[in-house]
Amino acid sequence: MNTVMLIYFGVLLLAVAVYYIVPKRGRWIVLLTFSLLFYLLISTYLIVFLLATALSVYFTARYVLRPVQEDSEKKTDESADPTAEKAAAEKRVRRNKSIIVLTILFNLALIGVLKYYNFFGQTFSSLLSLAGLKVEFPVLRLALPLGISFYTLSAIGYMVDIHRGKYAAERNFGKFCLFLCFFPQILEGPICRYDQTAAALQEGHSADAKGMLFGVQRIVWGLFKKMVVADRLYLLVKTIGDTPAQYSGIASVLFMVCYTIQLYADFSGFIDIALGSGELFGIRLPENFRQPFFAKSAQEFWQRWHITLGAWLKEYVFYSVALSPRVTGPAAKLKKKVKNHFTKMLPTIVALFAVWLCNGLWHGPEWKYIVYGMYYFVIIVAGMLAEPLFKKLYAKLRVDPKNLGLRIFRHIRTILIILIGETIFGANSLRDGLYILSSVFRPYGGSIFGLGLDYKEWIIALIGMAAMLAVGIVKERGVDIRGKITAAVLPVRWASYIAVAVFLVLFGAYGDMYSVVPFIYGNF
Repeated sequence: MNTVMLIYFGVLLLAVAVYYIVPKRGRWIVLLTFSLLFYLLISTYLIVFLLATALSVYFTARYVLRPVQEDSEKKTDESADPTAEKAAAEKRVRRNKSIIVLTILFNLALIGVLKYYNFFGQTFSSLLSLAGLKVEFPVLRLALPLGISFYTLSAIGYMVDIHRGKYAAERNFGKFCLFLCFFPQILEGPICRYDQTAAALQEGHSADAKGMLFGVQRIVWGLFKKMVVADRLYLLVKTIGDTPAQYSGIASVLFMVCYTIQLYADFSGFIDIALGSGELFGIRLPENFRQPFFAKSAQEFWQRWHITLGAWLKEYVFYSVALSPRVTGPAAKLKKKVKNHFTKMLPTIVALFAVWLCNGLWHGPEWKYIVYGMYYFVIIVAGMLAEPLFKKLYAKLRVDPKNLGLRIFRHIRTILIILIGETIFGANSLRDGLYILSSVFRPYGGSIFGLGLDYKEWIIALIGMAAMLAVGIVKERGVDIRGKITAAVLPVRWASYIAVAVFLVLFGAYGDMYSVVPFIYGNF
């Protein structure tokens, strides 16, 4: 376990102990205090960037809200000129929109410089060199504030919601700051929206034995996925990923499969820890995964994987682009001239391009992430455009779309799509990812036990993956597995707890034989 997580659990234990001692109305202050303490311990002086985002968004939202509140509090003046009032209202809307845009641009500039400056600088240098211009942008060694990719999205979403009149701006700066930096979610999400979590964060919850037990259950399960499965598979992934040219065939296939499982176990493992931590305080954070490998299409996969990122992009990017007059206007003109499925779907396609470009860039300043986003854009759009053709084909061949064989085919097809995408995502570079994909059908003469995992390590990894699969199957069938365990007779209940805890302690990939593996999404 790395230093960040040791600090995290230390802060968590202290926060839980203090939270239930303090009177209810002051418990949100405990959460804010320990969230800022955790941030200071991990990012030290970089907390200024978090505070810059919090202050800029808070004051802008309050400034935008004030005229609306004043208007609602004023008594109706019958002598007022309706035309003048309408003009004043329109002027205020334009002004508020400009201020919101400037605040959003300010926060995008913060993350743009800290996270993307070197990438875009090198890209522009390369483009200018093609035109015969030699311009070198200096390479800056900039530290990245903890969770900046996550809290920036939450802040922008809050700003847009205020502009849309979805809810009133928060008056208390401390409460707004808690929404942005609540420590269980600051590392890797989930990406929360103000109306989802603010009330729960601010409410002083009573101690609940069942809720706290559920929280501990989920934290332990998250640690199991991370330490038993993800960190063990990392040994194979690193062995092949560092020198992909030395491997091919089954070794390349194992990289594709093991990295995909490692990423899921690592990311969903931390989300389990975060959600379990929230439950210790009586706070329910939004789910971020829903058995993604049971999806039957790439589109459904992304409705089950990193759910809060997908929801954010849908709400604030997809709809903003798809409903923009700059998109709907030209699309309507084209549709009058050419009436087909493509022109009908054009606003959706343009919006999806923006969504997947943002998705790729959000993950990191590398070409592999941009290609990763564009890969899913092409796959999903191709599926949407081909859907009418498949419907006609099924009708002509009298094939039931719910046919078991067809469902199995869709599952296998989707798994292959996911494996290809995650290989691009997980390789050290775009070139390495493409090489691994191209080497799959070339023979490999080595042993699978020489790829970082020996026979015993494979057995432990397979047992861990089997446990994850079993839990996934049960949850996919709608069974509340945690509720079932809690409701079981005492011997069965404690046998389940002890079995997972003992397996975690005995077979977790930690100690002198293993590398300390940071959470993958902690780098984003």
